[in-house]
Amino acid sequence: MPRYVANENLPYFCTITVLDWLPVLIESRYVDPILDSLRFCRQSKALRLYAFVVMPNHMHFICSAGDQLHDVMRDFKRFTSRQIHDRMKKDGRTTMLQWLQCTTQRARRGRDELGLWQDGFHPQAIWSSEVFQQKLDYLHANPCRKGLVQRPEQWWFSSAACYSGEKACCMEVDRLEL
Repeated sequence: MPRYVANENLPYFCTITVLDWLPVLIESRYVDPILDSLRFCRQSKALRLYAFVVMPNHMHFICSAGDQLHDVMRDFKRFTSRQIHDRMKKDGRTTMLQWLQCTTQRARRGRDELGLWQDGFHPQAIWSSEVFQQKLDYLHANPCRKGLVQRPEQWWFSSAACYSGEKACCMEVDRLEL
């Protein structure tokens, strides 16, 4: 049984990480499939997305999908992995693709797969508005802690601008009522 299980109708703080923490998500071209897939999951798979941040080698989000969260995450990771690999092939990113292939073989113990994400998504239940605010602040401050921006709302691949009242935000998010 996995260490983290999402089976309650609660929001969850989730993290998915690129294999070996490789900085694959360094251009909008490789982040766009993630945003597109999140939009699709919100529209078609009952994903409620309350907050997110996409970093160069991982992403955090606060979301819910009831008892379907594991299935939604599996499909999201599978789709985005294929899309990002296809874009890297088209762009001739052979070194990064070779690193991902080696890392995938090590992580998947020789199964014939081409991966991008580490296994799992580590859902942590959010049961109060205080916990939600703590996770939200942590998630949005991530680009600042890494020295990528001065203020959270300056990071385009994040919901921080939505929460700060900025007009420009890369993606709409759901509002959480706790």
